[in-house]
Order: sequence, then C-alpha cells, then structure tokens
Amino acid sequence: MAAFAGVDARRPRPALRLRVALRRMRLDRELAAGANPGNSELLALRAAQLVEPRIRRQLARGLRRAVASGSQRRGAGVPVCRAAVLEAGPALLALADDLVEIRDPEPRGVALALQLLTDGGGPLYRPWTPLELHAATERARYAL
Repeated sequence: MAAFAGVDARRPRPALRLRVALRRMRLDRELAAGANPGNSELLALRAAQLVEPRIRRQLARGLRRAVASGSQRRGAGVPVCRAAVLEAGPALLALADDLVEIRDPEPRGVALALQLLTDGGGPLYRPWTPLELHAATERARYAL
C-alpha cells in the first residue's frame, strides 16, 4: 500500500481510520479536485486506500458493468445514460484496464474514476451530452 505524508496506511490509528471513513466522500472530492495527499493525514490515508489494488479492481468491475448495462436495450443493472455509454464505451473500458494495470496510479485518477461511478448526477447517469462522459473518462485516465 502506498504511503502519503508519512501515514502508515497498513496500520492507521483507529481514530484516524474512523475520521477518514466518516469523511470519505469529501476526501474523495478533494482528491479528485487535485488536493495534495501530503497536506493532511486524512487525505494521505484516503489516497492510500484508493490506490489499493483491491479497490481499483472493484472500480474496474463497476465500469465494465456500466458498459455492459449501457449496451443492453433493457434489463436490470445500473441505470446508466445509454447514449453516453455507447459513445464512451471504449474509453470506459480503457479506464477499467488502466485501473488494474497501472502499477502506481495517482490517487486523483482513482478518485475521478470513483466519482464517475458514484455520482448519480454525473455524466454516466444523466442524459446531457454523450461527449461529457467521454471527456470525464479521459480526464480520469490522464490523471492516473
């Protein structure tokens, strides 16, 4: 696991781990916006958590499921914006591959990928313009 700002992410203090868990969404937004993980223990621990291979594999699976769901006419699964997913599908799959294959990704890129999947008002779910999802996906890939 990566270390940021001298925080031992393998054995964080219980109080620190709890504070990160309670502020996880805010910390993810800050990291996605480009906050330096070295600026605080909270950011450092959350950054270390995000770059763990297990977390990145989960995100990659979620992206692949979203692409599969978007290519189906109907059915169960993630209620994604079909037109956007059809346009950005190859980029989403490339991001999924990058999340798994890049050895030492930047936390910002992982946080951006996480936002793509979890922001219900984001370009993966809301039917604005298909190009918006492609641009957001490429931003995450570039940030990795």
